[in-house]
Amino acid sequence: MNVYKKVGQCKSSSEMVVVSGYSGAGKSALVQQIKEPVTEMGGNFLCGKFDHFRQMEPLSALIVAFTQFCNGIIKEDADKLYRTKIAIQEKVGSASAFLVNVIPSLCQIIQIPTTETVDVSGMEAQHMLKYVFQLFVRAIATPSQPLVLFLDDLQWADPLSLDLIESLVSDTESKSLLFIGSYRDNEVDDRHPLAVKLRNIESKQVNITKINVGDLSKEDTNELISDLIQTSSELTQSLTNAVFRKTSGN
Repeated sequence: MNVYKKVGQCKSSSEMVVVSGYSGAGKSALVQQIKEPVTEMGGNFLCGKFDHFRQMEPLSALIVAFTQFCNGIIKEDADKLYRTKIAIQEKVGSASAFLVNVIPSLCQIIQIPTTETVDVSGMEAQHMLKYVFQLFVRAIATPSQPLVLFLDDLQWADPLSLDLIESLVSDTESKSLLFIGSYRDNEVDDRHPLAVKLRNIESKQVNITKINVGDLSKEDTNELISDLIQTSSELTQSLTNAVFRKTSGN
């Protein structure tokens, strides 16, 4: 939450948190713990998840996350919807038409109809995409309403998504974005596209907080079981031993 408070103070550029660990270690659950306090403090918490079977679909997790934002805004009161609409129109301008074709649900906010599916395979279109997304995030991430964007399973992110993430977190004019990404570190070596991208982002002096989620010790497992079934830790030791033999703390 300290990192989140920094983006709300608008004293630096965007922040990035990277959570790593084995599958099932609790990475996603850990990040989800900040959702409630973020929303209570007036921020927006968006999340998307990359899928091993959808790696050929560019931007899949990002589109899910920003669609979530759009669907949430249209349920707000008319004043907030209007202010969001004006902010996007002022920042994104005529490029809104391009953005609507990437995030169709955005048309519910800015009333610009979708025209056609955007082909993002060309270099020019990708440059345009990154620039327009930067403008969009500047519009919706403000000191009074910071944006937390959580993308899970980055080890399966497509190359364009990784490029767009780099573009967003390295945007020096965007100061109210907290990007959180999680990945399975046992599936990412030094040559993996994600590892290469993270090094590129670090070289741009982006503020990155790294968290590794490891397996629980037997003592921690026993304490967890004791709390769950509301029984003293002395009485749960045999159950803990059985659980730990099967899970090794994962």
